[in-house]
Amino acid sequence: MNPSEIAAVRYHVSPVQDPYSFKDSESWGTFVRYIELADDAFVLRQVDEFANGYLTRYDRIHWDDQFGSLADFRFDELWISHWGQPVLITLSEFERKWTLAGSSPPMAQRNRSPQSQPPWIKS
Repeated sequence: MNPSEIAAVRYHVSPVQDPYSFKDSESWGTFVRYIELADDAFVLRQVDEFANGYLTRYDRIHWDDQFGSLADFRFDELWISHWGQPVLITLSEFERKWTLAGSSPPMAQRNRSPQSQPPWIKS
């Protein structure tokens, strides 16, 4: 995808996702992902909002912990077939969720992220 196509879907929310398997958030229920895409079509920042009201957030520095992980593939047809058709949102909607996630209870408990960059992001 070229940057103008990415700009059209830069901020979006996913349809409802099944709970994470093998993560401490599995009992929190289903969740939706609030996504900010970078020009390379990979996720730059992400907020997961769970059925129990908890929010977690990820970026390319803190990309994995015991509750979840930054989405790990490029936005394209595979993305849509895996996670469903996204619903477009505004930058301000995304920023509101990002800010709220910063004070959600899991934020005080989350483990450190791996020290390396996500392996699917090329420097």
